[in-house]
Amino acid sequence: MVILIVGGDSAFRRQLRALLESQNHEALMLPEPSKAAGAAEGRGAHLVLVALGSCAESLRVIRSVRRQPSTRRIPILQVDPRGAPEEVVQALDAGADDCLARPFNPEVFLARVRTLLRRQIWSGNLREEPATLLKAGDIVVRLLERTVSLGREEIAMTRLEFELLVFFMRNMDKALKRAEILEAVWKYPEDVETRTLDKHVESLRRKLGASGRLIRTIRGVGYRFLDPRSPELSSPQ
Repeated sequence: MVILIVGGDSAFRRQLRALLESQNHEALMLPEPSKAAGAAEGRGAHLVLVALGSCAESLRVIRSVRRQPSTRRIPILQVDPRGAPEEVVQALDAGADDCLARPFNPEVFLARVRTLLRRQIWSGNLREEPATLLKAGDIVVRLLERTVSLGREEIAMTRLEFELLVFFMRNMDKALKRAEILEAVWKYPEDVETRTLDKHVESLRRKLGASGRLIRTIRGVGYRFLDPRSPELSSPQ
């Protein structure tokens, strides 16, 4: 999804962009708040993220996006860790769909983003795009809903099991080193030794049933998630 971040370059906004890009969103930085409505329309934004330190400036951006018929339906999320409760109320009254104030939590931030995008899909304003849907044989992963299905059956997974499966499916048929997987899913430094990964792979295989055979162990290296059409599936793990 295309997400417009309104606000000039700063460490916090770079953090927001990195978080969004970690979920495969296209995050666009817009340093000129006055151009928010035009940029949202021109770049086909699915979400406008207002990350300005000034309450007055944030309200101007929110109102400008809401005034334009072409951008009126685009969800707006205001993020200001220093925002006071009364500023949150003003932003919501001005037309923001949601606000995040102190304390800022990356996981909560990403969950709010998913919620707003998911509502757009459910309402029919957005089409569920390939970027938000992963498929491998009978496995279907909906990234915005954070659900995993096998055929018609939904499979319950922990947050880390879900993230691990998504990482495998996004890197289908690649030989993935253990350190690489740990860094991507657990954010561990490369020199950490742990059997956490092996235990989560074992759990994933069990929950995926027959489809668990897609996860292959590469001795001395790590793991590989096979394409369901691979001829290797006829050989043992």
